Amino acid sequence: MSSYPGTLQSMLESYPFIAPLKYAGKLKGKVTIVTGASVGLGRHIAKAYAAAGSSVACVARREPDLKSLVEEIKSAGGHAIAIVADVAERGAPKRIVERTEAELGPVDVLCNNAAISRIGPISLEDEDMDIWWRVHEVNVRAPVALIRAVLPSMMERKTGIVITISSGVASMALPVMTAYASSKAAISKFHELLTIELKGTGILSFSATPGLVQTELGKPADALNKAAMDHPLLKAFMGSVGGMKHQQPDVLPDVLVAMSADERFKALDGKFVSADRDVEPVLKEVEKEGGGRIGKENLYTITIPQL
Repeated sequence: MSSYPGTLQSMLESYPFIAPLKYAGKLKGKVTIVTGASVGLGRHIAKAYAAAGSSVACVARREPDLKSLVEEIKSAGGHAIAIVADVAERGAPKRIVERTEAELGPVDVLCNNAAISRIGPISLEDEDMDIWWRVHEVNVRAPVALIRAVLPSMMERKTGIVITISSGVASMALPVMTAYASSKAAISKFHELLTIELKGTGILSFSATPGLVQTELGKPADALNKAAMDHPLLKAFMGSVGGMKHQQPDVLPDVLVAMSADERFKALDGKFVSADRDVEPVLKEVEKEGGGRIGKENLYTITIPQL
């Protein structure tokens, strides 16, 4: 295993530092909202928070999948409710938070996982611009609106954690991903700046990337996405990562639970947390005087290096 400084090892499976057994019951009495919870990573995230003892409000558009998730959590001894909603719909964030508070209590953790992609050249003449903008509505506006909805109670109680799932593409130059990549860069920067605004409130703000995980991602324009996959530049990129191994879908959820339960993660407040890498050496580095290299070089942020 490589150590910091240098390239940290890619963690393909959960590991002892973030192991579920380590945090079993640590979130008992807490309330968590997880969006995009019906399938994929969101489903794993909801189950991970429930396994750690938190009551979970599972939010998504697919009612049958949500109901089966809630039943799965309850059968394992957990507590969860299903909230069918489109997070990007005007007024939905407020309704989601109000129902969660009414049925479970004040929100302690908000995990914005719901997201969609749009893959295609920005120069397509026959493309409806609304398709491109819809990605920002779901990936940026909705998380921000949900954060605004939970903040009043959190600020009153002087505690809370808000997390949005970002992506490594936020810092990469990839073709035909202008909508998705820019939305993830925007929300990651939002969390970094929100931390400054929330200083002294007891509320923590993070963005986190899951790494390379095979999962479902909502697509408002399947035809465009599929056609764009044949773009020569994207095909070249996909070929370069074709041999890379994928993270198991439980790695990110286990990191998120650790971030929510372990006081040490306060040192990464506002950071872009790479859940696909070993987080223990990252914590050891940031705990050094001045934040170590992380503080000195402003690591784990969306920055524009200059000469």
